Parts: sequence; structure tokens; C-alpha cells
Amino acid sequence: MTSLAVSIILLIFVILMFVYGQGWLNVDDVSLENGSKLTELMSKAANHPWALLGVISVYSLLALTGFPQILLFAATVLTFGPQTGALYSWIATMASATLTFFFGHMLGGRWVRRFGGERVNASIDFLSRHGIVASGLVRLVPSAPFIIVNAAAGAAHIPLWKFWVGTGVGITPKIILVAVIGAFSPDQAVLKQGVSGLVDFFTSRDPKDLAIMALIIPAWLGLLLATRWIYLRMRRRDAREGEENS
Repeated sequence: MTSLAVSIILLIFVILMFVYGQGWLNVDDVSLENGSKLTELMSKAANHPWALLGVISVYSLLALTGFPQILLFAATVLTFGPQTGALYSWIATMASATLTFFFGHMLGGRWVRRFGGERVNASIDFLSRHGIVASGLVRLVPSAPFIIVNAAAGAAHIPLWKFWVGTGVGITPKIILVAVIGAFSPDQAVLKQGVSGLVDFFTSRDPKDLAIMALIIPAWLGLLLATRWIYLRMRRRDAREGEENS
């Protein structure tokens, strides 16, 4: 259940980002030379005449560090709003995924296997067997860092269109989750008002909004559990077939 626990921890962190805002929660970038913060990078991207290209650049750069995608989604939604942020997140993720896919494709399976070890070997085999389905499932089941999954797909020589379809579908639920949380979460100003502020916030919402707020996280956790069950079942079936053919 480690992958599920990681997903829950990251989800809690995303909620905190939306509640307390960029001013309180600066997410440290892992290894940028200029010491920038993720929120500062996104702010600069937002002020750029070609904002989308700026977001793609940030995603592509951080993809090489293994930075958690869900935190990038949260920063993008915080910067651009739920609708535009979700769209930019999807486009930028597809662009950065394609970049790292070609890294794996050009460098080959031998380099990727040496770089990632046994887990990557299993990912390459799984992706090469199942193509579109595998490319989508691994987006929902945190089996390896983003760059490793994409490089493994490239090393497995999955056709690019299959990789695009699987990735495009697989990243969509997580982006929608983050956008919905961003749209419906109370902010720090509400929290400063205490219980009365929270009561006013929730009582002023449309019943449909309240239903979405109540169901979105349980629905996400249910999707994670179902996806993990499918993923593990496919992996066990592959293992049995491998034993039978050996």
C-alpha cells in the first residue's frame, strides 16, 4: 500500500497549498541553480507574453528532477485558475512526457535499465506488453518517478501515438482532481475568520458544489484502489505467463 500512502500524502499537501496559498507555502525546487521556488517559477511563467510556453519549460525542466507532478498541477492551478490551469497542466505534462519519452527512445533500453534498476526493468516489460493501457495505468499508480516511466516507455519502443493516448487519458483524472480542489477549497482568508468563516463559506455554496466537495476525494481514492487492483492483477498475469514460457 506504499503507493496509495504516497498519493494520499501528496493530496493532503495539495489541499494545504490551496488553503494557505503561495505566500505561505513555497515549494522548494529540488536542484535549480538559481535557487528559485516553484511558485516563483510559475509566477514568472504567468507574466510571460507566451505563458503556456513558460509553463511547458517549467514542467520540462522539473520532469528531469523527478518532481511530483501533482504539486506542479497545484501550482499551475493556483497561478492561472482552475480552468486555464488545468488546460495548461495537461498540455505541459504531455510536452514534458514526450521529451522524456524520446530520451528513453534515443538512449535505449540498456541505459534506462542501468539507470533505474529492477523496477524500471519491470516497467519496460509491462509497457511493452500492454501499450496504451499500461501507459495510462502507470499515471494513476505511483510506480516510479515521471521521468522513469516515460523513459521506460520510450525504451520499450511503444508507438508514440499509443504513448500519447495512454498518457493523455491517464493524467486527466489527477488534473481534474486538483482543479476541482482548487475551485472549491476555502482559502486562508476564510480560515482567519474561524468557525464562523467556515460556516459562511459552506452555507453559501450551491448544493451541487457541496456534493462535489464531499465526493471528489472519496471518488479519487476509489479510483486509485481500483486502478491499483487492475495494475497488480495485470502484473501477476504477466508473471505467470513468463513462468509458463520459460
